[in-house]
Amino acid sequence: MNASADSGRMEREMGLDHADFWRLLPRAAGAHPWQANGDRVRLEVAGGRVEIELGPQRRRRIAQLSLPVTPVTISWHAVEAEAFRRFLAAFDREYQRGGG
Repeated sequence: MNASADSGRMEREMGLDHADFWRLLPRAAGAHPWQANGDRVRLEVAGGRVEIELGPQRRRRIAQLSLPVTPVTISWHAVEAEAFRRFLAAFDREYQRGGG
């Protein structure tokens, strides 16, 4: 992430399926208003917007263990860098899984 930009895009994999993402989203969004459309969500953050798009869910296999994985694209527009960092830290905390 470019710390000085007020717009950008990042891609990551999240260790969850779509149902888990949607179940946790209200807490992850916090006080930020949001609107879902298919596999996309748009949030209002600090006068700008953050858009999250879920890719196709799949399974990651490690020996006999099978874990859900969903590719996620996060883009932000007209959100000051520090405000985006705060949003992303809070968002990530809500989706963090055991072990910290």
